[in-house]
Amino acid sequence: MKKSILLYLVLASLIVSGCGGIKGFMTYRTDASLQGIGSVHALVTMNSVGFEWTKIENKNVHGINIYRSNGVENTQNFKRIGTIGNRYATHFVDTHVKENTEYSYTFTTFSSGKESSLSETLYVKTEPAFFAVSFVQAYAVAPTVIKLLWKPHSNLSVNAYIVQRSVDGAQWKFISHVEGRLMAEYIDTFVRRGKSYSYRIIAQSYDKIRAKPSQATKLTL
Repeated sequence: MKKSILLYLVLASLIVSGCGGIKGFMTYRTDASLQGIGSVHALVTMNSVGFEWTKIENKNVHGINIYRSNGVENTQNFKRIGTIGNRYATHFVDTHVKENTEYSYTFTTFSSGKESSLSETLYVKTEPAFFAVSFVQAYAVAPTVIKLLWKPHSNLSVNAYIVQRSVDGAQWKFISHVEGRLMAEYIDTFVRRGKSYSYRIIAQSYDKIRAKPSQATKLTL
């Protein structure tokens, strides 16, 4: 009896409400008579897709399944990405998406091991990543001091900059995290004569989305 209870708890933990994790454990038999989810509206950003639908009134419905496929032509390979175990829920957010990418979604309702037919396919495309920092310049302000200046990013979601450096053409390495969209300066004192230093800046948003690196600026001491 205890083993049965433990198994039930383990299986129940695999179904979460409103999260974007992959859910492929539970299988269902299609019941075309089961009420579907109806019209679904989507709100798209760079790294998430939010959905909203009308509350399901049918008491026989226990919850909603969310399916996704990559692209708009690959609708034969839907995978379940979320299960909401409550018919009163009306929202879901998929956070496991990439910027500037097309996806297809479909939804079902479920009840006691059965699920409705697939809803009408919903096609979305996530927003492109914001553009790179448009200007960056390195200046030698002392024999062993380099000052970087760049143009603040115009996107209001940017709140930080990643500063990367390459010495004598070697691999790019992180050297600093600069907070604040309007903060556009970094001073590098860990330099020495006879070396060439290249720098580039990567804008980063509040939700950790990074733009492409800026063009590099190079200086030889």
